[in-house]
Amino acid sequence: MDIYDIARLAGVSRKTVQRMLNGSASVAPATADKIRRVMEEHHYEPNAAARRLTSKTARTIGLFIVQDERNYSLYSDDLYYGVVIGALISQCASRGYKTLVSIEDVSRPEPILSLYKDKSIDAGIVVSWSDMQQTVDRIAAAGFRIGVFDQNNVPHPAEGLVIPQLDNYESAYRAAAYLLDLGHTDIGVITGDMTIPCSPVRLQGFLDALGQRGIEAPASRIHYGRFREADGEAAVKEWVRTGTLPQAVFCSNDLMAYGVLRACKERGISIPGELSVIGFDDLLVSQYTHPPLTTMRVPRIGMAAQLANRLIDQLEGREAEDTQERFTAELVVRESCKAGRSI
Repeated sequence: MDIYDIARLAGVSRKTVQRMLNGSASVAPATADKIRRVMEEHHYEPNAAARRLTSKTARTIGLFIVQDERNYSLYSDDLYYGVVIGALISQCASRGYKTLVSIEDVSRPEPILSLYKDKSIDAGIVVSWSDMQQTVDRIAAAGFRIGVFDQNNVPHPAEGLVIPQLDNYESAYRAAAYLLDLGHTDIGVITGDMTIPCSPVRLQGFLDALGQRGIEAPASRIHYGRFREADGEAAVKEWVRTGTLPQAVFCSNDLMAYGVLRACKERGISIPGELSVIGFDDLLVSQYTHPPLTTMRVPRIGMAAQLANRLIDQLEGREAEDTQERFTAELVVRESCKAGRSI
């Protein structure tokens, strides 16, 4: 039993059945009732894919988890994006949209484009650690709606592209200010990958906070990392080797802070007794480290909700209900920092 059989039994054309299924007002009420009776009598459920082909919308948002198979597996190795993906799915559902989750490789954008072309999705959201500039530009140039969770993925966003914005400068400034308010004057910093846009901005926010208190961070206090746990360990090893362990350290993400905690534990360095440590992100694990990590909480759920809402507002042709809020990370005080000692 298919749409052709329903049309034949109801004595109408296939196009009339299609219009009725799509809720078209051009189908007379009596005709629509006749078609419904035939469908009920024969227990006919219209195929979702077939309806999609004749409908203007699928009420589905594509959620593209884009990884680089040569370097990392986002869906299995990542601690940051789990809550983001959950929040995106939840917010889309609250607006009446399903999500189609697809794991793709950064080197192959064609599967993403094909989902748009066959009307499987109305719009898409990219979640990735990779540079997505070319892929996003291709999607937008084809006239399709696309949003990106992380501003680092698209260094040169086109006007109208939906990307929630985190104020990395102000967030890092606040982290440094917290350590300064505790009385620390000898503070180190472990940066992220400096080729990623947020890293130099966070470093500058940190340095400016120190500078405004009359404190200069020498080169020996800046350890350049790549957002890996091993970078935190390497920084501690170097400072211990040279006998220059600072009073406190700001890590540009929580993973590097975990590395600092591990390296200090292995060397008998007390945290926060001998070294105060503050991270950035507030991953779920951070409340369970020893000691629990003080960190800057990135409001990932709020950022994901804004992204989904603004993208759907664009789809539905209405003004965004919320402004393009710029988010700032929130200080979460736990047990890895204490008041500074005199030097």
